[in-house]
Amino acid sequence: MTVPSSAQRRALILGTSPMARELEQAYQRLGFETQIGAVSLADQFHPDIIVTTGDSSDTLEEVELAAEAAGAAVAPSTSACRRTADRMAVRTQASEELGLPTLDCEFVTTPQEMQDAVERLGFPCVVKSPTSRDGQGFSTVHSNADLAEAWSIASEGEGDGVVVERYIDFDFEATILAARSIDPNTGELATWFCEPIGTRHREGKLVEAWQPAPMPEAAMDNARSIAARIMGGLASCGVYSIELFVSGDDVYFSQVTPRPSRDGLVTLATQRVNQFDLQARATQELPIDSTLVSPGAVRFLPGVTLSLEAIAAAMEVEETTVRMFGPDVLILSTADSAAEARVRTDDAARAMKKM
Repeated sequence: MTVPSSAQRRALILGTSPMARELEQAYQRLGFETQIGAVSLADQFHPDIIVTTGDSSDTLEEVELAAEAAGAAVAPSTSACRRTADRMAVRTQASEELGLPTLDCEFVTTPQEMQDAVERLGFPCVVKSPTSRDGQGFSTVHSNADLAEAWSIASEGEGDGVVVERYIDFDFEATILAARSIDPNTGELATWFCEPIGTRHREGKLVEAWQPAPMPEAAMDNARSIAARIMGGLASCGVYSIELFVSGDDVYFSQVTPRPSRDGLVTLATQRVNQFDLQARATQELPIDSTLVSPGAVRFLPGVTLSLEAIAAAMEVEETTVRMFGPDVLILSTADSAAEARVRTDDAARAMKKM
């Protein structure tokens, strides 16, 4: 690959979310001149690469047209975005083509179809949006009384209809970040896997994540096998977030998104190279380092306004820091184990609430 001079390298980051701003900084660290916003800025900015983040209102068709006019690459590729955006299509491919274990699910387009699907799958079950929304847009229903609200939550995003999924009483959810780039030793496309990330949700929203996620050896082997088979079908360079359900030694594939995720925010504390820098490196086909330098955890406090006194109280907890992430507060802790790091984020959250 020929790397252009720094004066030539420009990256247009689509969206204005905190995730987009973290990606912008990652490209800046590689010497890029950056612009953040809508794809319409490509006419004036003349980017070499357009980076999608999943939070922009721009359609893939608009991105493709802008990239063609500017002669720019798109990361992740529009083909990867299309292949992974449709939750049911991804599930079908994973189950029928790759032979991966998945949970039974049905796609429905009306509330009545949803009720019929629930009767077939049984209570409890999970109702999700048809497209990936980074851990948002799903809820667990336990009776018919929950169905109307579940439909409302799942149908807020893009796409028509919702997905109804069989519920299992899994031990925890896990995410494996996989970076696809060129191996400098072989010159061939290769994949690097980060240590598994455990996640916990409450009412459809991510509450905490930790890395590494302890799991039985058999489950770890199954998780890595699933991640490897998923990545084998994706040729585009970049970071992919592969979401799994872990129940004992059994691991079920849930979905894959072609970009950094909220689950991966824990890597800001745990890895030598965090998920945003991995994305910037991978899309430029640069060498990848997925080394875990310390176990850690992140706790999410949505919509909290903090005083300096509250921040100071949290930072008094050993190996703990606090970051504002848009409207949310992130508490990041490291420790000798992920379990201890989770305790520290809990201690910090309690200390903040007392102030």
